[in-house]
Amino acid sequence: MNAKLLAGVLVFLVASVCATGCLGTSAETAPYELIGTWADAGNVFGVSYDLTLVCNDDGAAQLSGYVSYNGNQYDLNEEMTWEYVSGNTYFISSTGRSVSVSLSGDTITMTINPKTLGVADFDINYNLQMARAATSPTAIVGTWEAAESGVYTVNMVYRSDGTGTVSGTIYYNSQAIPFTQAVTWVHAGSNNYEATYGSFTMPLDLYGSMLFATFVPSSFGALGYDDPVSILAQKV
Repeated sequence: MNAKLLAGVLVFLVASVCATGCLGTSAETAPYELIGTWADAGNVFGVSYDLTLVCNDDGAAQLSGYVSYNGNQYDLNEEMTWEYVSGNTYFISSTGRSVSVSLSGDTITMTINPKTLGVADFDINYNLQMARAATSPTAIVGTWEAAESGVYTVNMVYRSDGTGTVSGTIYYNSQAIPFTQAVTWVHAGSNNYEATYGSFTMPLDLYGSMLFATFVPSSFGALGYDDPVSILAQKV
């Protein structure tokens, strides 16, 4: 399907979803938070559709699925790119055309304008919402590393049996404090996981090959360092 026809199909779909002005504002997001798989399916005024958007770590994206209308099915497999703009806004582009995307929690909203896309003479915005698809329960299995000079080094190992080890060094009050902590972990839904040790729970959010974690250094032995620290670990 060519880009112009694809845009036209999307415009037809989203026309009944939301009229201009329903986007509003949301909290600022980090650039990497768009990474993942997003999906929506339904039937609007006789148009059936099942769409999946995959945004990869390297800025590449792919829109796949189908749109079925009046006995005809259009299969989609479009190569795209994505980039972070500012706030909670991203651009997804294909063949010189860009679509604005806003991210709020586990939902993205695409804003489509038929006139801007060159498929119709209607200068009005429509919005299509897609939900984040859950990652595999075992997607965090492996080794993850993060470091910030003079602040911390962290190595996280998560095993397929639900156990793991978090180790590293925390730098605090002119001291280098090494630690090694056994943990258990579970998939908490969506792209969220939790690692537990003693009475502490460390939330984990997976974005492709990046794992966002928040922990309290005092729970790893850096006594007095009670402010949460957030890290972005890379899979190794």
